[in-house]
Amino acid sequence: MMLLSGSVFGQEDSVVQKDLGEILINGLHLDKKKQSREGKKVRFSVIPVAPGSSGGKQLAVSAVSAAFYIGSPKLTKLSSISFIPYTNFSGTGGFVIRPNLWMQENKWNVTGELRLAGNYLNTYGLGANTKPEAETIVKYSQGRVYGIINRRVIASFYLGGGIDLDYFYNIEEQNPGMEDSDFKKYGIGTAGSVSSTGLLVSLLRDSRSNSVNPEGGFYTSSIYRIQGKDFGSEHSWSSFYFDTRKYFSLSEKQHNILAFWFLYWGTYGDVPYLNLPGTALDFSSRTGRGYSLGRYLGKQMLYGETEYRFDISANGLWGGVVFTNIQSYTELESEKFEYLKVGAGAGVRLKFDKKSNTNLTLDFGFGRDSFNVRLNLGEVF
Repeated sequence: MMLLSGSVFGQEDSVVQKDLGEILINGLHLDKKKQSREGKKVRFSVIPVAPGSSGGKQLAVSAVSAAFYIGSPKLTKLSSISFIPYTNFSGTGGFVIRPNLWMQENKWNVTGELRLAGNYLNTYGLGANTKPEAETIVKYSQGRVYGIINRRVIASFYLGGGIDLDYFYNIEEQNPGMEDSDFKKYGIGTAGSVSSTGLLVSLLRDSRSNSVNPEGGFYTSSIYRIQGKDFGSEHSWSSFYFDTRKYFSLSEKQHNILAFWFLYWGTYGDVPYLNLPGTALDFSSRTGRGYSLGRYLGKQMLYGETEYRFDISANGLWGGVVFTNIQSYTELESEKFEYLKVGAGAGVRLKFDKKSNTNLTLDFGFGRDSFNVRLNLGEVF
């Protein structure tokens, strides 16, 4: 599989900064192609990606990420669209499209996701104290359409609304011998298929100039989702998603950033099992480095992460990060947060495209009795 990134810009390159495209061109002595690259507003680069790069079990991933300005670069934030097809070459796979668009002078912001997939989830029941021996494998197919349109109210504050359509089908537990599995006992959205249709209300504050690789600013998103039978859902439930991030630049000369991330995700009512909050099941699919997808689930989730980002090379080509995170989920019986799970790790950064400040990120995460590797385009948060 291949990893592909494109960017659309009109401004000149910095003299001191380097990116992967320049290194490859210079190394191959392709001077004419370098001149052509410098003069184009649309540029693409290609990198191979090995299986297992996403942190899943032998999951091969490719990604197309485009960064561009819809309006004047001086008055408008950087927009991006990601296209992520994936497969494990054994019957599961799909694709995800995620836009984050900023209109002229940032008056409107459009975010969302389109997902078509056939997946499996290794799940262990609800709460943050589940045991490995409780593992059960759930296969399912999913179609999802999610979108929010935000309108600026004042300064960096936006108010918006949207829709969220989720349809899970071909739901099947792969180890039926476990008659008393927590998945079966939960009983909501655990057999055959389940649909959820709802409305979204959004409150957004985003003072970051570049969401792909923030170097300062503040981000807060609050999304209330209501699912009801009047909208076409099979079950009545709701959720509240609160995501806040803060970035501090520690140097005027180098990329030296201290970043903080806090997330609360609560669900209420008859929530289908596959709609529950969980590790790496958030909107960005990037929580819980050090743990596998869906390792912990619960009706409510608390999450925090801190990361220190720094340059390794003076030209910005190579960088590094160290991070730590913590997650907790309400227990099924007490409905309280009782246990904490800590993850930590380090990663390297390779400047993929200096105009959009996009990095190729490779992270090694450790959790309790757990380890994984994640490869992405763009910073984790």
